[in-house]
Amino acid sequence: MCIDPHIHPKHPHGCEHRLPHPHHPPIHLGPIRGLLHIAILKLVKEKSMHGSEIHSLLKEKYNLDVPKPLVYGLLRKLEAHGLLHSRWETDDGGPAKRIYTITDEGIEYLEHMLKKIEKVKTIIDRLIG
Repeated sequence: MCIDPHIHPKHPHGCEHRLPHPHHPPIHLGPIRGLLHIAILKLVKEKSMHGSEIHSLLKEKYNLDVPKPLVYGLLRKLEAHGLLHSRWETDDGGPAKRIYTITDEGIEYLEHMLKKIEKVKTIIDRLIG
């Protein structure tokens, strides 16, 4: 899965540009950026949860301080690809929250990707060892 930079057609200060830009600091996730969707799937496999909780756990469990819009965009992409399913839930009269659950296809994809990551990890361990 690839995360493409997006274009702001009409920015508040009137310019049109691609991110990053001096008005928008770049997101420095490096190679981790390509693994972010795997981390999200792994979290949701452990427990169904809403986007804000996923965002918090990315930081807590993996030390990934990722912008919320990036997390929510990935959640929508993962759902569009059939790897996640969501439903709306309300509790105690508060605002409705979209709860994400991993699908069977999502579990298969996650397991496949974790095996690939394990192979890459072996190579990295040899390179730095």
